[in-house]
Parts: sequence; C-alpha cells; structure tokens
Amino acid sequence: MSTRKKKQQLNMRVLIGSSLVTVWIVVTILAFNWSTFTKMNLLDEIEIKGAVIIPAEDYRESLIPVLGTSIHDLDTRNMSLLLESHPFVHAARISKKFPNKIIVEIIERKPVALLNMNPILFIDQEGVILPDLGNVNDRIIPIMSGFNSARELYPIGDQTISQKVLESIQLIDYIIDHYPLLYENLSEVTLNSNDEFVLILANYPTKVILGSERFNEKIEILISFEHALPKDTGLHHYSKLDLRYNRQIIARVRV
Repeated sequence: MSTRKKKQQLNMRVLIGSSLVTVWIVVTILAFNWSTFTKMNLLDEIEIKGAVIIPAEDYRESLIPVLGTSIHDLDTRNMSLLLESHPFVHAARISKKFPNKIIVEIIERKPVALLNMNPILFIDQEGVILPDLGNVNDRIIPIMSGFNSARELYPIGDQTISQKVLESIQLIDYIIDHYPLLYENLSEVTLNSNDEFVLILANYPTKVILGSERFNEKIEILISFEHALPKDTGLHHYSKLDLRYNRQIIARVRV
C-alpha cells in the first residue's frame, strides 16, 4: 500500500473519530439542556384569582396533587371541573403561564338569602344550595323562614327541590335586578299559615303581604306606592302593607 493511501486512511479515521466525539458532546449537551428545561417546566406555582367567600388556599389545596407535573401535561379542563365540583364555584378557568405557573380564575356563587334551619344553609340566585363555609356569614342577607325544612329538599351544590323556595328565589332575584335598594332593606322572606309570601322590611320593621301569585306585578305596585308618598314619609311609616287584592294596597299606619 502506498504512503499516500495510508495517510488518506489515517485522516479518514481521525475525521470519523472526531465526528463521533462531536456528536457525543452535542447529544450530551442537548440531553442536559432538555433535562434542565423539563425541570424548569414542572408546576410549582398556582395563582388564585376571584376567591372572596372561600379562602384562596382552600382552592389551591385541591390542586396540590398536580404540583411537580410538567406544565405541558396538565389537563386544565379536568382541573377546572374539579374546582367546579366545589359548591361555591360557579365557574373556573385555568391558564398556563410558562415555564412553571398556572393562573386559576374563579367565579364564586354569591348567596342571596339564608335558609333558617339547623344547620343553616345559603342559597344563590339560581336556587343552588350552599353550605356555611368561608366568609359567607360576613354578608348581611335576608333570611328565608317558614319553608319545608326536610333536608332532602336542599342538596348541597345543587338546585333546591322545594318549589316554594324556588319561587321565593325568583322573587328575590327580581328585586335584586330591578330594585336593589329594596333588597338592601329586605330582612326576611317568609310563608304565613296560608302559604302566602310575606316580606319583612328591616326598617322598624314593615310587613308586606304579597299573597301567592303575581309577585313581580305587586313589587311594581309597592314601589309605585313608595314613590307616591310625601317626601317626609316612607314604607317604614306603615306596620303592614297588604297587596293580596287586585291592584291595590291596604295600608296600616304605624302607631
């Protein structure tokens, strides 16, 4: 074999050897970088927004099992469904913030009335039953009394089965949407012995008997009556206002 051919073979071996070493170095660096990258993408921060009634930490605790999971592998839909199984969560949305954080946006159910039973329960504008948790007692809301107290009518996290309670919530919802000042003055919604709806206003107080039908129309009549009163008087000047009769109010002046 000529000297020239020997040199060519030697150079080829050196080139192949150098290439293999280079490939090995590149693969090692890429593997290290990938390992570092994947560790950086392990979830270690959960930010909760919208927690008012229930402490944010309570929501965060329900997501602790996913900590340490690659953010790429997180199933945000299932995580949202998990949060929405909480009775106070109306909706939850989760977004990923790379490299290792998620942001949880909570819309909580807001109780609009307290059900007077033992233990006490709360109810929102959709008629969903809420337990006594978190800061729910910090709000001053009207009491609902005189309704059937059978516990099976009030499944936690679901809509009440009681038709009378649903009618009452529809009435409260109408008042909130159209006459928020009346809602703020509403102390109690109750049923009398004739299964008629009665509102108890907080000022003094005043009893407003609505009867058993046409509630929205009667609220309109009540507000019109209030607006027609002299400036120095108000609904609190009356101990009882009876709206059970067609388009009229029977008023008893407070003595």
